[in-house]
Amino acid sequence: MLTTWGGWGLGGAGAGVLIVAGGAWFVHRSFVAITVRGDSMAPTLLPGGRVLIRRGVSGLRPGGIAVIASPDPDPARGWREQPPVSRDLGAVSWFIKRVVAIEGDAMPKGVAGDAERVPPGHFVAIGDHPLSQDSKQYGPCPVDQVLGMMVRRL
Repeated sequence: MLTTWGGWGLGGAGAGVLIVAGGAWFVHRSFVAITVRGDSMAPTLLPGGRVLIRRGVSGLRPGGIAVIASPDPDPARGWREQPPVSRDLGAVSWFIKRVVAIEGDAMPKGVAGDAERVPPGHFVAIGDHPLSQDSKQYGPCPVDQVLGMMVRRL
């Protein structure tokens, strides 16, 4: 029996190889394993721990854990002037933080800025460790700074 797929005549084994290759490509493009560095998410995530991240903002909600681009060290600039993140993991350094509020939510106490609500296209990201560098210093993070959302620990 010959299976035709996309105009190609493939035997059953050839189609299976193509499906597996396509699946591997999808997983590689959609997920990434990250090694935690620093204490900002302690005690939830400790340095050296590994987590699986689903690329993109799907699942961005309070309580979720996001991997986001590190802001400019100057709190006056923060994330405000940064271009959207790319798929290149080495292009910027990354933060891993908990999402505590999304656009339209009341702005949590202690977050930099004077807005009463989280602005459209932004969210508040705060580390679990009390001394974490995050939205407390830099204000709300634009969603275009998100690499992905944590799916699980590895």
